[in-house]
Amino acid sequence: MAGIIRITMFKVPTQASRDTLLKNYETLSKTAVKNSTPYILSLQAGESQPNDPRTQGYSIVAKTEFKNLEDMKYYEDSCEAHRWFKAEVKTLGVEGVCCVFYEPSVVA
Repeated sequence: MAGIIRITMFKVPTQASRDTLLKNYETLSKTAVKNSTPYILSLQAGESQPNDPRTQGYSIVAKTEFKNLEDMKYYEDSCEAHRWFKAEVKTLGVEGVCCVFYEPSVVA
């Protein structure tokens, strides 16, 4: 089980941009390395259910799992693949991003 779970949600207005963002997540999952070794334990991303008011406009949701907080901080601050990913996001007309992370207290 992961030590840190990071949830990121994006408000992406067009289907073409959503498709590109998901393809970029595929690339990120294959290229993110720390000391030449993959360090993301799990990465899942997909579109939220359309026409559900609970989404509050967030159309893409991603869940990334890390072994520990140190690995997540590396991802945020030093990972070249994530740096590339963030630059690509800026080209897609994203209208909002929400990101939270936590260490699970309850696992069932």
